[in-house]
Amino acid sequence: MIPRWCAFFLLLAGVLAGGEPARPEARIEGVLIPRGEKGFLALRLAGGGFELRFFSPERRPLVPEVPRAVVRWTPAGRKTGPESHLLELSADGKALQSTRIVRPPHVFRVTVLLFAAGAEQPVEVHAAEFRADGG
Repeated sequence: MIPRWCAFFLLLAGVLAGGEPARPEARIEGVLIPRGEKGFLALRLAGGGFELRFFSPERRPLVPEVPRAVVRWTPAGRKTGPESHLLELSADGKALQSTRIVRPPHVFRVTVLLFAAGAEQPVEVHAAEFRADGG
């Protein structure tokens, strides 16, 4: 067992050396989509539909920057063609959500289009490989 004064000096030495106590990186659920300096998007299935959350570059949760988004994809193994879901602000205001169910299989290439209020053209477009397990 380390005496308390010794633990204090070890902590002080780390602070003086410019070290910051290491924080574990926040676990973000879903498929992470990088946005450069703006941070990340996290797309996942919640309640059977899509949920899109916004995160800072430090992986802290953010309020959605846009009021709506569209997610497009082509379901694997089906000949129904491409599908798309509109995502709108959730009741708690922390995410964009779709009320429609996404039928399996949940492995496909997805395109996420972000729309500003009243805009007909997307302000950002991102593509990613989607897997319901986040992989």
